[in-house]
Amino acid sequence: MEPLIVIKGAKKIIRNKMILHLDRFTADAGDLVTVVGESGAGKSTLLNILGLNDQFSSGQFYLFDQETKQLTGREKRLIKRNTISFLFQDFGLIEYETIDFNLDIGLKFSNLNVSDKRTAKYEALKKVNINKKLSTPIYTLSGGEKQRIACARVLLKNSKIILADEPTGSLDKRNKDKVVEILSQQASQGTLVIVVTHDPYLTKIGNKKIML
Repeated sequence: MEPLIVIKGAKKIIRNKMILHLDRFTADAGDLVTVVGESGAGKSTLLNILGLNDQFSSGQFYLFDQETKQLTGREKRLIKRNTISFLFQDFGLIEYETIDFNLDIGLKFSNLNVSDKRTAKYEALKKVNINKKLSTPIYTLSGGEKQRIACARVLLKNSKIILADEPTGSLDKRNKDKVVEILSQQASQGTLVIVVTHDPYLTKIGNKKIML
């Protein structure tokens, strides 16, 4: 069985400057990969490429045994929609909307009926230790609560790959520990989790590391 991700001799060049070089890297279902490096080393660029929002300038990048340079725009959109979730340091939530509205995004392409969707949302909130009504506006929540709502949305989408960019960077220890726990649990259940981080604890629990 092929790894979910295979990268060979890949480079990213912007304005004649090489900002990213990966000689060889593979990742499988259940891996928790941490990406570390100095500021400007290309960490976020790598996540954008892995999430099919950008591409390497040269080299090979296989995702689900498909060479990504050969994918059409429609094929990329389908892969992103069905198999990839993103978790951001700034949460990626719509502040003026409710918890319910934001969680609905994770269920956008679900076949669940309205009742089952509501049940799934409360189950996801329970997993991330959020005891709030679905009608609660996002802007009333703390930073830690917002990141846990973002985690709940990821859980609802049930993707094969989670790409996280500094997901614990702005959190206190209690919320940081909860986010780390959620990501670890997802990896243990077979999700490929790739995290850009400066968090030493995350780098310790990951089973693979990319140094940039």
